Amino acid sequence: MDCEEQRMTKEEQTFQEAFREIYGEAFALLVSRQAKYGNLNIEQLGLYGVLSRVANDKMSRVMKSLNGKIVDGKVLLDPIKEEHVDEVLEDALLDIANYALIAIALKRGVWGKKFDEKDTKLVK
Repeated sequence: MDCEEQRMTKEEQTFQEAFREIYGEAFALLVSRQAKYGNLNIEQLGLYGVLSRVANDKMSRVMKSLNGKIVDGKVLLDPIKEEHVDEVLEDALLDIANYALIAIALKRGVWGKKFDEKDTKLVK
């Protein structure tokens, strides 16, 4: 499929299809990171640690990827100069979404459930 066909497909997507795709990307990233790091890093952080990580680490990555800086309390963004910036930005934004879901899981007491390495799809 060439770029034009992909663009047409994206334009024809419904809201639900577009967000199902984004959630699928976030889910795949969350599963791969959970397989890599396990439960302990989140359990050590706790709810406030997770939220702090979003506010500090992940937002710093977003700002850096946009060549941003804070001047007089306002965020100023420089023009994007590097090609891979979109990948870094999207990865950081997906991380932020996943950390929000991890915070919900912690709050509900469901963080740390058994990890099934065979279950890697958003929809079964």
